[in-house]
Amino acid sequence: MKIWQKFLVSSTILAGLICVMGAGVFRLYQAEIAAQKAQKSAAYARKITYRLEKSLQNQALVLKDFVVLDHNIAHMIKFQNTRSNFLVDLKELELLMDGAVKEISFVYRRHYLLTNLANTLDRNNNRYIAQQDLQAINSYIQDITLYLNDISDIAEQHNYAAISYLERIRYINTISLGLGIIFIFLVFLFKIIIIIIPLIHSLHKLQIGVGKIGAGDLNYFLDIQTNDEIEQLAQDFNQMTMKLRDFYYSLESKVTERTSELFQLNQDLQTEITERKEAEIKLKESQWELTTKAQELQQTLRELQDTQTQLIQNEKMSSLGQLVAGIAHEINNPVNFIHGNMKPLKEYIQNLIHLVKLYQIYYPQPTHEIYDYQDYIDTAFILEDTNKIITSLEMGTTRIREIVLSLRNFSRLDEADMKEVNIHEGIENTLLILAHRIKEKSHDGEIDIVKDYGNLPLIECYPGQLNQVFMNILSNAIDALEGKDHHQGINIGKVADERKISIKTQQVTDKYIAVHITDNGIGIPRENIHRIFDPFFTTKPIGEGNGLGLSISYQIIHSRHKGNLKCITNPGKGTEFIIELPIQQNINLAITEN
Repeated sequence: MKIWQKFLVSSTILAGLICVMGAGVFRLYQAEIAAQKAQKSAAYARKITYRLEKSLQNQALVLKDFVVLDHNIAHMIKFQNTRSNFLVDLKELELLMDGAVKEISFVYRRHYLLTNLANTLDRNNNRYIAQQDLQAINSYIQDITLYLNDISDIAEQHNYAAISYLERIRYINTISLGLGIIFIFLVFLFKIIIIIIPLIHSLHKLQIGVGKIGAGDLNYFLDIQTNDEIEQLAQDFNQMTMKLRDFYYSLESKVTERTSELFQLNQDLQTEITERKEAEIKLKESQWELTTKAQELQQTLRELQDTQTQLIQNEKMSSLGQLVAGIAHEINNPVNFIHGNMKPLKEYIQNLIHLVKLYQIYYPQPTHEIYDYQDYIDTAFILEDTNKIITSLEMGTTRIREIVLSLRNFSRLDEADMKEVNIHEGIENTLLILAHRIKEKSHDGEIDIVKDYGNLPLIECYPGQLNQVFMNILSNAIDALEGKDHHQGINIGKVADERKISIKTQQVTDKYIAVHITDNGIGIPRENIHRIFDPFFTTKPIGEGNGLGLSISYQIIHSRHKGNLKCITNPGKGTEFIIELPIQQNINLAITEN
């Protein structure tokens, strides 16, 4: 018998047993449902029976009250209502209790007689007749109650019968399930012994044969006699082994012939490979030399570019510093002369005013000519306005001296070495020099400078170079707000009506500080953001920028101060430059560049 036939027969038997067990379970389920319905019906019947007995007692009491209490018509009306409810309950009990038709019929007849008796009760006060009526009522009530008890007993018997039937079905089904499980186990055992174990042995032999053939034993013969598909597979396997053995012997002779030929070809190939390896080594050496020279040239070019940028920056700073220092010196001399003479001039004028007031006190009646001249020149106004003029002159000279001092601090020609400075003074000096660009013009409003200075310590730096960085970044921010930047020859236009530059300083950690300079200008296009620190790269029109400002600033911050200069831009909304500086230059700070 084939393997599939064995499996089909065993599976059919197993499926039949499972169906028989399922039918038994379904039968038990139906029996339980029927028993539950019978129990519910019996319980409901007993409930109706109890309600009928109670209703019957109420009818008896009403009729007795009617007979005893002067035949009050209200008792008869109450009897009729109770009677209607009694008949409805009796009808429902008749539908539930098919096995108590005789008893229910008797209840109907006795209750009918009770109703006729109630309709023919004598309305006089004859005591003898009243006693007869009461006896008749009691007789009818006892009979009806007796049969109602019989009906309740029948309902209880139905309940017990349903329970007994359910227990019997459960017992039979338990035996059936036990036998079914035993038969299913026997079928499984039969399948294992008759089908699976021989199949496993055959597959094991087949696996051994495959291992032998794989190990090179082409003379191995596979002996399997199971009269099924595995036996056929073993025969095919033996035929394949025989053909493979013949093919192997034929191939072995051919391989021997080709081996000698390949040996000679291998010798020639090894000689050629050796020659090619030598040529490849020479080629790699040449490539390495060329790569080294290219890297050296690239490094030299980078150093030349850095040197060129540094020379331009040094020359620019030197020229700018000398020019600013010269102008400050030339302005400072006459301003100091004027400012120095303001104090004695004020004293002299005060003395003259005091002298005039003394003349007015001791010579209150001047000549007619002096009186007319005093009235002509308005002596009182002159005396009052002279102090204001002197004060304005003092304020003007003080302002000029402050500007000159800012110019000298910005140039820092006498501070070429690194020193500790207050970085806020450098920012303020730069803003003072750029005041003419910040103030309101005829076509644009004044730029709003928002300062948020933190509590910073003295910073060790090159003050003049750091001021140059502030100058470059603030100038670019003002250019962005004035709408002067261009991108690929296209004017990007003016910014919003509210023009603002925010300057914020803060101490980030105990080792370095940060300066944030933010404008609400047009921003930088995203395709140019990675090139803004390249030398000679600019988006401004020809003649308005040389492309060295941000490059020099980056060199000053990154190379000279071991800090970091970052740019964050949002095209159409503004740009923010972040300057990170170490507080002490002798501390190596790990500042990650974004």
